[in-house]
Amino acid sequence: MATHNVGALINRQMRRWEIQQPRSDEPPRPCVAISRLPHAWGARVGRGVAERLDYGFFGREILESIAQEQGIRQRLVEGVDEQVLSTIDRVVADLFHLRSFTETDYLREVARAITTLGRRGSAVLLGRGATSVLPARSALRVLLVASVAVRAERLAASEGLAPDVAEKRLALLDQKRSEFTLHHFGVRQDDPVLYDLVVNTGTLEPEAAVDLIVEALRRRFPGSAPRASAGA
Repeated sequence: MATHNVGALINRQMRRWEIQQPRSDEPPRPCVAISRLPHAWGARVGRGVAERLDYGFFGREILESIAQEQGIRQRLVEGVDEQVLSTIDRVVADLFHLRSFTETDYLREVARAITTLGRRGSAVLLGRGATSVLPARSALRVLLVASVAVRAERLAASEGLAPDVAEKRLALLDQKRSEFTLHHFGVRQDDPVLYDLVVNTGTLEPEAAVDLIVEALRRRFPGSAPRASAGA
């Protein structure tokens, strides 16, 4: 994603924080962290949740851009006091020292971006280990799944592939995603215990998946999520 587009997204998120949390002593609204199997409708559902809640949506490419661009990272922490910055630094350090995260400059900056967004709230984060980085006290952690047959059919339709080719490509995507999560974060992506909610988008339409996630957020964090009518 182009840097100017990411900058515009950050500017909108800054305005959102100013409106939703006008006082520094107000607790931030919780985030929604989503992990997904390939072609389990991660972006589609994530954007739907963000729109329903009036949250910012931060997908994989956006999180990578934040991690790689110093100017964007600095913009993200504008207005944050030194105590909060120190807390963010400590949390990121603990992720690598106390847990089995792989120590790389790239992953450290990704973790810092995710931690900052989590600390300020009102964001839906998709991928890049957000469900492993953000603690249960500040985020609803969701895994989106669907059967291999369903996901292979979606891949075939989206890229015009033959069914057997789509199945082979999906198997490779699944392997790479699993290896990334296990290598960098020391967890199995498909372990349901790591999540507050597991949603099967092979049997649920996107709108129903959004409904479940929004309702789970309200129940997990009573009074902290804005009330919106279904389908709004």
